[in-house]
Amino acid sequence: MKNFEGIHKYIWIEFVIWFFILCLVVVGIKIHRYHSEKELVTYQIFMQDVDGLIVGSPVKFMGVPIGYIDKVKIVANDVYLKLIITEKDVELPKGSIATVEFNGLGGSKSLEIYPPTKESAASGKIIVVQSPKRLHDSLGLLNDMFDKIGSITSKLSFFAKETGGADLRGGIHTGDIQTNLQLLDRWMNEYSNHKSNEGK
Repeated sequence: MKNFEGIHKYIWIEFVIWFFILCLVVVGIKIHRYHSEKELVTYQIFMQDVDGLIVGSPVKFMGVPIGYIDKVKIVANDVYLKLIITEKDVELPKGSIATVEFNGLGGSKSLEIYPPTKESAASGKIIVVQSPKRLHDSLGLLNDMFDKIGSITSKLSFFAKETGGADLRGGIHTGDIQTNLQLLDRWMNEYSNHKSNEGK
């Protein structure tokens, strides 16, 4: 019975020793992580829309990965982001522009940072936030572009008809358009010469 109690006592002593060692290891890791994070450069920004950014999302400067997002938290009507820059000797210039961008076919998002412009540098902020570019915004721009191309085409067609270079049955005659343009150019030169002679 005494042997059993002695073994039981040694088991408890060994458990306490291993627990103490484990606590020392955990505290050592925490202290090391604290000091290593203290050496890293951090930035804090507020955005109205993070468009799918999460903790761990990459932070890129002109397409080059320089860090990651450490915290994402909703504060009132904005979203708070804490950025950690892991690349050494990288300091963002004052007035840098940050926005959310879509990367690759997998749909991953990253926080893209671009060099400052005159307007963003004049704002006085270290990082100026721009709204993310969403897919429907791009489709709207594409639609506007096609509308402008259609307008240019109809104006060109009208110009060709007005200058006598278009026949509905025969198509567009570029030779006639070129002749009319040369004539217009000659008239403009004559008018310009006439105006300069009047000034003398």
